[in-house]
Amino acid sequence: MTTGERSSTPHHRRESGADRERAVGVLEAIRAYGAAETALQRRSEHAMRLSENDISALRYLLRANERGVSVGPRELGEYLGVQSSSITVLLDRLEKAGHVRRVPSPFDRRALIIEPTIPTDDAQKAILGDVREELVEVAASLSEGEADTVVAFIDRLRDAVDRIDTPPPGQPRR
Repeated sequence: MTTGERSSTPHHRRESGADRERAVGVLEAIRAYGAAETALQRRSEHAMRLSENDISALRYLLRANERGVSVGPRELGEYLGVQSSSITVLLDRLEKAGHVRRVPSPFDRRALIIEPTIPTDDAQKAILGDVREELVEVAASLSEGEADTVVAFIDRLRDAVDRIDTPPPGQPRR
């Protein structure tokens, strides 16, 4: 029996050729932006003497810290897709550089939590937590509604990307 009301349950529809073309155009624009961001990141990595994985780890830790979420070495390794021994080396390097510290977990005295340190240098702020003024100017040109739409879309897109080929916590990567 149908009531004429639309279901609130999400469903997948087959997109028309025009919908797909528009979606691919959006994703291509994001990919081009990503390439520009990657080039900026490489220049920044060189200036800070950090690898791409180092910066990805720091960004992940800073984002988790902002949400009040504790991250241990295992979770960080699963997010980055690297082995336990590689995470240990990465954390040793970041800790030696003063970017993170390892603290005992308040929940399990055998476990460690990785805490990012607060970036103080302007270059570190631009790369890791703060936003480049040149990019703020572009984003400021959006209306409030446009900005809300862009942020919501990018959040959903990031979540979808993070779920691709990511095993549930505690399960090894294939």
